[in-house]
This record gives sequence, C-alpha cells and structure tokens, in this order.
Amino acid sequence: MDDIILNGGYNKKAILFEKGFKDKIYYKGKELIDLSHCSGSLLFGHNNSILVKSLKNYLNKKNSIFSHPNIYAVKFSKLIKKKFPNFKKIVFCNSGTEAVTKALRISFATNKKKLIVSVAGSWHGSVSKTLFYPDKNFKPKPISSGIEENKGKIIFIPYNDIPNSKKILERFKNKINCLIIEPVQAGLPTDTIGSYLNFLQSYCKKNKINLIFDEIITGFRTLEGSVQKKYKINPEITLLGKVLGGGLPIGVIGINNSIYKKLKKNKLKVFFGGTFSANSMSSLVGYETLKYLDSNKEILKNLVAKCHYFQKKLNDFLILHNVDARVYRFQSILRIIFSKKNVFNRPQRDFLEKKKTKKINDFKKYLLKKNIFYPNNGLIFFSTATSYKSIQKLLKHTQIILKKKF
Repeated sequence: MDDIILNGGYNKKAILFEKGFKDKIYYKGKELIDLSHCSGSLLFGHNNSILVKSLKNYLNKKNSIFSHPNIYAVKFSKLIKKKFPNFKKIVFCNSGTEAVTKALRISFATNKKKLIVSVAGSWHGSVSKTLFYPDKNFKPKPISSGIEENKGKIIFIPYNDIPNSKKILERFKNKINCLIIEPVQAGLPTDTIGSYLNFLQSYCKKNKINLIFDEIITGFRTLEGSVQKKYKINPEITLLGKVLGGGLPIGVIGINNSIYKKLKKNKLKVFFGGTFSANSMSSLVGYETLKYLDSNKEILKNLVAKCHYFQKKLNDFLILHNVDARVYRFQSILRIIFSKKNVFNRPQRDFLEKKKTKKINDFKKYLLKKNIFYPNNGLIFFSTATSYKSIQKLLKHTQIILKKKF
C-alpha cells in the first residue's frame, strides 16, 4: 500500500474498510463486528434506514449544497433548541474540532482573561490551543509539534477531584478565561461525577469563568438528552456533534443567554463562516435522526440495556477468575480498563496500563483474528443494530483472551 496519506492511521499496516451494514464492517471480503460505529457517530448502525431514507429524499427532491442560508438548517435548529432550551443561539460547524475552535473564539471575545483550563483526560479534537496533555504535576505537555506558542496559555486540573482542582484553580483564578471539560470522559466513562460538575459550575460562576461542556459524544446519546440535563448544569457554551449528524460530519455550538448578552451589548463581531457550515445535507439528515430519536424514546433505553448486559456479564467473569481488568460504563459508552483496581481518572488509568502495552496489543490482534474490530482508542460503542448474537461472540472471545493475558 502506498502510504502517501499523512493523516493518523494511514500506514502500510492499515486496515482499509470498504463498506458497512448494521453492526458489521468489511475489508478484503471479511465481515467484522464493529465496536466503534464511527467513534460513536452511528447510533443506529451502518447504512441504517434513517440515513438511507434521508439521503434518498434529499436527492429525489433535487436538494443541493448552497453555501448560503437554507430552510433545513432553520428547521434543524428549532428541534435542537427544543432539546436544549438553555441555548439562546446556535452556531453550526463542520466538525467537533471546528466547534471547539469557534467556541474558544466566542469565549475569548466575551472574557478578556487569557488562560484556558482543561480537565485532565478530556479530549477536544485537533485544536492547537488544547492539544496538550498533563504530566504527573499537571503541567502541559504538547501532543503535537507546531503548537508550542500555546503552551503557556493552558493549565490542567484533575478530573473528578474537587480538593486538588480547587487548589490549582485558586492559584490562577484571576487569569482564567474558560474551563473546558468532557463531563463524561471517553477515557474513563463513569457516572460518579455529579458533585464534581456542580462544583465546577459554582466555581466558574463565582469567578466569572466561562464553563464549556464538550458533549460531542454524550449529546443525544445520554438518556436525559445530555449530561448537563442529567445533572442540572447550565454551561455558558455547549459543544455537540457525532450522533447529531446521523452519520454525516457536523459540529454545533450552543451559547446561553449570558454569553449572548455580552456579544450583543458590546457589539462583538465574531466570525463563524464556513462553506459547509449549516449545509442542507447534514441539516436534513441530522433533523431526521433527531426526530426519530424524539419519537422512539425506548430506543436509547434498549441500547443502554445491551451495554449494561455486556458490562455485567464480562465483569462477573473477570471477578470470578481474578482477571486484571474491568469494564467501565456510562450508559451506552463502554471501555475495558486493563486493571482490576478502582480507577478514578485518566492519568491513573494510563499509569496502570503503561506496562501492559504488549498485552493490550495482543488482545486487539486476537479479537481481529476472530473478526471483531476493537478500536485503537479502546472506546467501545454499540449501536441499536448491535445484536445480542454479536455481543455473545464478543463476550466469548474477550473472556478467553483476557483470562489468558491478564
């Protein structure tokens, strides 16, 4: 294979997928159970009826891309507003990364302080201002070259740790522009974070810090609609994507009334342009996806039940056989942590798994030989198309290889 593409993953050993249907993906004639579903974007599975019917309808009606305001974006925005009544205004973007970029632009326009606080373990896409990770002392280290000028503009606080987060925040509170967090982290999906999120909201409000919730994964995948709704949080800025696009690229920023008032009062001109922002195709497919979710409220409950079934069955086996691994879950977001110790944050997880890299790679290779695609980032997403037959096969082979290797 000619590895001319520089994007991550494209190398001489890359598996090049060819097609997908329901909970399966295909390459070189092989059928694999998909545990990624486009990193959680395909809530209803590959080539699902909502996506297919929406695209057929789009083409049959001779719809097109305009790079100009269209009726579909307006219709879609009203449905999003129904689900997020705290949104005063919405900004459509082409991706989650773009949503983060423009959200930070809004924040810096409305708050003149210069420092970004990121919560360790959160992931905010390929954005230069946030493309850092914390060392053991929570000092920022760049993930990529070419972003060094942003190093002194970001600090980290520990996830789900109120005392130590408060200690760091107190040192910098007069310089902090915004605090950005994945309220439920893909790196450690758990539901024991309500008190922490309420602490962050209270602290940010008291110290005039913009609170940004990155719900690109959890938006519309959470039974309550979002993590903020589940825990009754009202962030200044919210980021959405993935499920919302129904299988097409999308990003959405929602701003609350306090941010909107600042923009309006100070006559701030914040640029949000983009050829495909609010495009008619993504808007139509997203609208039909959201409408279907709204009228089929049991569908998410059934998906969560499948994920709970997998978690319980595998964890029961792991405990019975004293295997050094556990399954963590927030509703329909799953991750296997390769340690039986109680893990509270991403840095702890990374520390416990650091010496097991070869075993983890052997685990992934074994599943691939059994025609199960385990995503490189370790984040498992079932779809509503994931069958119990597929789950049973996954259980069988994860039990075999985990017991053997861990």
